Amino acid sequence: MIDFTKFDFNRIFGVVKGTDGMKRNQTRTVRSEIQEESIALFSDDQLKYVGDTEDGRDFYGLKDGLYYESKAMDGMFLKTKPITKEVTLKNFQGRNLGLPEQTFDYMLLWDTKNYKVGYCNWDACMKNIKIKDAVISFRVDFDDITFVADNITPHEKEPLAPLHKEFIREWILS
Repeated sequence: MIDFTKFDFNRIFGVVKGTDGMKRNQTRTVRSEIQEESIALFSDDQLKYVGDTEDGRDFYGLKDGLYYESKAMDGMFLKTKPITKEVTLKNFQGRNLGLPEQTFDYMLLWDTKNYKVGYCNWDACMKNIKIKDAVISFRVDFDDITFVADNITPHEKEPLAPLHKEFIREWILS
């Protein structure tokens, strides 16, 4: 298993906070990729980002050989119930193919509002599974989550959204 004490959570959540302005539909996937790249970069060489080349997993553990998926959401960990919010595991885009085969060993759960992190295994994700149309979602009981960071103070970064918009404009005009 990876060693979470070696992660730079301040820098990871600095990226999360710096990408807050990228929550619209057109930029959500870019925001996710940037955040996941930062997780790998600030994992002390424990994780390799594979989310751009592999389905159903975001990271490969360089030291443990395990696969990790990552889900982030504002208010992921509910304050009134000992369970996560409902999280989309898979969206088949109109063609439900049933439960996917296991693609990861551990799920990393990121509360991007309260700057809190936990993880659980595949089985914990499968306990509270919901299939609705083409979307498979899950919730995880707090008893099945190992919390590894809480109330992190994000590293200050310049907001990315205006830079992203300006870069696109400059690139188009070049």
